[in-house]
Amino acid sequence: MKSIRCAVLYFLACLVCVQAWAKPADYKTGAAAAWVVPVSPLHPPAATSLPPRGGVAYLLQDYQTRVDQRGKVTYLHVAKRALDSSGVEKVASISISYDPTYQSLTLHAINVIRDGKLAPRLASAKVHVLQRETELDSQIYDGSMTASVMLDDVRIGDIVEYAYSVDGSNPVFQNKVTGKADLEWAVPVEHAFVRLLVPSSRPVWIAPHHSKLKPQLREADDYRDYRWELHNVPELRVDSGAPEWYDPYASVQWTEFRDWAEVVRWALPLYRPQRDMGEALRREVERIAREHADPAGRVAAVLKLVQRDIRYLGIEVGPGSHAPTAPSTVFERRFGDCKDKALLVVTMLDALGIDAAPALVNTAIAREVATWAPTPTAFNHVLVRVRTGGKLYWLDPTRSLQQGDLEHLYQPDYGYALVLEQGAAGLSPMAGRAAPRKTVHALFDASAGLAQPVGYTVTTTFEGRGADSLRDQLVSNKAELVTQYRNFYARSYAGLRADGELKVQDNTPANALTLVESYRIAGFWERSGKRGRLEANIEASDVTGPLKAPDAIGRNAPLRLEYPNNISEVTEVRLPERWNLKSEKAEVHDAAFEFSYEVAPAADGKSVRITANYRALSDHVDPGDMGNYAAHLKKAREMVGYQLYTDAPGDRVAGEAPAASGSGLGVPGWLLGLAALSVVGLRRVLLPAGRGAAPEHREVNRRLALAGSLLGAMFALIGLTAIPLRYSLPVSAVVLAMLAKYLWEGVPLVPATHPLYRWARRCYGLRSDPVTMALWSLARKLPPLLGWLMLGSYAAQVLSR
Repeated sequence: MKSIRCAVLYFLACLVCVQAWAKPADYKTGAAAAWVVPVSPLHPPAATSLPPRGGVAYLLQDYQTRVDQRGKVTYLHVAKRALDSSGVEKVASISISYDPTYQSLTLHAINVIRDGKLAPRLASAKVHVLQRETELDSQIYDGSMTASVMLDDVRIGDIVEYAYSVDGSNPVFQNKVTGKADLEWAVPVEHAFVRLLVPSSRPVWIAPHHSKLKPQLREADDYRDYRWELHNVPELRVDSGAPEWYDPYASVQWTEFRDWAEVVRWALPLYRPQRDMGEALRREVERIAREHADPAGRVAAVLKLVQRDIRYLGIEVGPGSHAPTAPSTVFERRFGDCKDKALLVVTMLDALGIDAAPALVNTAIAREVATWAPTPTAFNHVLVRVRTGGKLYWLDPTRSLQQGDLEHLYQPDYGYALVLEQGAAGLSPMAGRAAPRKTVHALFDASAGLAQPVGYTVTTTFEGRGADSLRDQLVSNKAELVTQYRNFYARSYAGLRADGELKVQDNTPANALTLVESYRIAGFWERSGKRGRLEANIEASDVTGPLKAPDAIGRNAPLRLEYPNNISEVTEVRLPERWNLKSEKAEVHDAAFEFSYEVAPAADGKSVRITANYRALSDHVDPGDMGNYAAHLKKAREMVGYQLYTDAPGDRVAGEAPAASGSGLGVPGWLLGLAALSVVGLRRVLLPAGRGAAPEHREVNRRLALAGSLLGAMFALIGLTAIPLRYSLPVSAVVLAMLAKYLWEGVPLVPATHPLYRWARRCYGLRSDPVTMALWSLARKLPPLLGWLMLGSYAAQVLSR
């Protein structure tokens, strides 16, 4: 408790120092500078006005920046029209953010234009300057201020226009020019104007993104004047679910950094390892050196010390946004942000003789950072790159305490990193490592009998990042995690109840964590109301998540996928006796994922092993590939899951995927076929046969031959091809009803005058055989293979007479 109080007092003292360092947080009012080009919000657009969105029409977005020897000044001029009550709420509220440690705010104008008449409101407006730390939830304090204005008497149809300037640039960039302006938005904008003025003596590189618009360039008074102007810019709506790195909006970037090597030269003085590290930090380095002789052990020890003992808290005020704090200070106060913790690790490893360097990355746009022009603002995070034992390691000191030796530590991969070391000339690829796998083994023990509860044991092993995350959850709220897992499985098995405590097995050196859950499932076997049989569905719960169908196939943006994601799920079912089970094996390959599914019954028929594997191959699906992706997902989903069923206790049981809706009759079809064909043999023994037999005997022969051959073909086909039950039962009922009517009543089902009757007579050379026509009518409504087999079987019997 005492240490917590000390930490709080230290933090408050830092805030007091920040406030003392910051300039007065007030704003001032005045006219715009002479260099600003006036742009009217009422200038008629070059084409038809765009449809508004959200109750607001965006009339003007005017952004102008001027760079001089002192820094830069940015002028912003905005005009919006309120189209309904919701629009009034939006346009009547104005918020302007700035950093008082190096910036000053000047308000130039706040106007309300109603029916073409301009009413100045700046003098009467109530401006409140507030300190809103928007990133405190992320443990970041940046000292920024917000000037907030709430206008009175704004009505539907009014235009609210305001203009202001922010003067000053962050001294950490040493007056180097760098900036970016948007040319496209998620809302339509009628008029957009962007302007950049830089001294002619200073080279600036212009980099457009998703835009072919070229700037108008003018030179006057020793300044280069770049201008971009657009009218009626349509909205660009990006589909939800896009990757974080996807940014299709047009923009223009400018930078005075010639290349990435120049960015490295700017950053190296900020991230130089501290030689005079202080007594406390030196003793800690010496302790690690004594306890760990090998370099890998020393690296892991330093990383774990910083992760465990230095909590994350960033005071990123002014230059602190990009300049780290001295390692000795960070170690003494026991907190720091990513910059602070990275430099602390690098300083300690340098003292231990290990090659380590800070590495700048962007966790949001990841590999897309390579499309940016060189600038320090392209990055939002700092890692440590370590070279030891001939290998490279990318370590994140801000992560919660990681377990495992150096080889098994989770290492992030953001595509590219800018390593801050002498001689670095460009971005370095972060070679991705094999994705850690989540392995699930589910055991259903139904060996006690169909009437008994089934034992259900789930053993799940997490590796790498998954193990790190799970450890945090177990420490913070194990009881809630247990409840979440139980509810997850209870959605599939209503009778599920816990059967013991959650067991945790931590293989720390390999950074693998295993959970063992034990349940009992009552009512595992359920009576099907339609089929009258006992059924049990086996679900592969973990692999079904990434196989979920996308909300829409037609997209204008890539679809984000979890990556890396590697799941192996093995389900074992133990049965009370030998069951009739079939092997299955299938695979699905897509550009974004691969999936495999296998059913392997045991040789004794008393158990079955079902294996499903999913591995993501990409972090996204391109819009043009969505059709194939959705089709492959559907194919994989139809494989997942298995159903066991039996008509009555003791019957043989077949297995199937529930999506296939049944795998045939419980008794093998070929046995029924033999039984039916025996009818044909029986009638040849009991009744005279051949053309010399009495007419009434020939008629009976014909009917019995039809019954035997048709039933034999039908049941054999059902048994051998595993026609789903939803087809076989209706077909059997219709055929048996038809045969009974013809056998006992001789009622023709198709009139002799019907065209199909004449066709059959020509085909078979028969004068009169309504049964042929009945079969033809039925066959046309059945699956092709079954229908033609029935007709062929009957024709063979008739023509052989």
